[in-house]
This record gives sequence, C-alpha cells and structure tokens, in this order.
Amino acid sequence: MRILEHGQEQERTLLFFPCTAEPVWAFEATIALLAQRWHVFQVVFDGHQPEYPGDFTSVERTVDEVTEYLKSRGVLRLDAAYGCSLGGACLTRFLALGKVPVSRAIIDGGITPYQFAYPLRRLRLAVDVLSFKIVANSRKVLETAFPPERFTLPGHDPVEEYDAMERYLKTYSTRTIRNVFWSGNNYALPETPAASDTKIAYWYGEDEEKDRRGNIRFLRRYFPQIQFRAFPKMAHAELVIMHPEEFCRYAEAFLDPSGEE
Repeated sequence: MRILEHGQEQERTLLFFPCTAEPVWAFEATIALLAQRWHVFQVVFDGHQPEYPGDFTSVERTVDEVTEYLKSRGVLRLDAAYGCSLGGACLTRFLALGKVPVSRAIIDGGITPYQFAYPLRRLRLAVDVLSFKIVANSRKVLETAFPPERFTLPGHDPVEEYDAMERYLKTYSTRTIRNVFWSGNNYALPETPAASDTKIAYWYGEDEEKDRRGNIRFLRRYFPQIQFRAFPKMAHAELVIMHPEEFCRYAEAFLDPSGEE
C-alpha cells in the first residue's frame, strides 16, 4: 500500500480511497482540484500499480496500514474522507473502527459485506473473477462495458486512453483479483460502529441503483445518521473520474462544515 500526498500546504485533511481497476492517473484531474483546498492523502492499493510490488490482500490490512501511516504523520483526526467502490468498503471499515476519527465522509457506491450463505459467496467470487479477466483480455468487451464516448475525458484521445487501460488491466495478478473481490465483499465489521458522530453521505449513480440496493439497506441500518444521494445519469464511479469539477463542487458542499448540501 502506498499513500501519495497532495496539497500539503492546506490545513484541512482529506483521506481518499479510490475504486479498484483504475490507475492512479484516472484520478489526476480530481485530485489536482481537491489539493487546491485540502491536504489529500491518496491511497494506492497493493497490486494496483505495476511500479509498486505486491498483491492486494484485504480490506482489513489496507485499513490497518492507512491508520498506521496517518498516525505516523501525526494525523490523529481527519476533517474529511472519501471512498469509492472498493475504496468505499475500506472507508466503511475505517469509520466503523474509529481509530482515526473523521468529521465528514462520503461513501461513493461503496460495497458492504455480503449477507448470504458462504457457498453463494464463493460462487459469486468465481463469477466476479471470470468477469474481470474477460474484460481485461478483450478490448471489445472493455469498450462494450465502458463505451469510450462516455468514459473518455474531454480533450483526451479515446484510442490512447483505452490502449493504456488495456495494458493496465493486464498487470493485475490472479491473487490480487481474487482478494479484491473476496475481501471487498466479505470484510469484517464490528457489530456496533464507532463513527457515531461522523456526518456520512452515501452517493451512487442512478444507473447503478439496482446494484446498490443491498449496500443501501445495510448502511441505513449500520450508520443511522447516514444520508443518501443519487446522481442522475451517472454510472458507478463515473462522477469522480469523468466529471472532476462537478464532483469537487458537490464534495466541497458536503464536506465543508459551513456549507449545506
């Protein structure tokens, strides 16, 4: 696990957990905007960047390592935190443990632990791993799942972007893929969360609403104070990656204690 720091001159602190299957450069525009207002701690998961050795192991280990890093830097409380998808799972556990309290947090399309029987969870793992490998090894499937006309930033060449993404996805080891999908969907949480005083929002795109229903039900029970917000015409992780200015505007409105969402 690596943490990249941006905007160190800023007073307010923000922990940023990304989603899986996206390289660091996918968040460059968003992080650059956030760093104009926040000291951003950007998490890079193990097994997600070829220049960093190692495989992804678990949500639990990632959260422990992030906690240790923050404390080693003298960060004993965070003003804000954000986590998307797998990063949302990590943030959910981070908030639940409460070892580094957070004032405000956004869980964006975050994954919660499965609530069904072990054999079904193993079957789902096999399907997820196979699906990832199909997308990673087929340009046609990749472009069908994520149409370039929708998932290419303005001013960027879609051919170059998808060439780079195709190469990037092939760097994932089987161990990382399996651990991402198993741990991301089966991580442990304390029965009662410690984050009772954290203002929490759960964001999701309307295009992913069906997939997020179970996560929403779980988090409504687990964090009674949580707020929910659906973004029209948005897919999973689309807002944070494809619309950095809009994302930062909404994020600032929620994360700034003086603002109203």
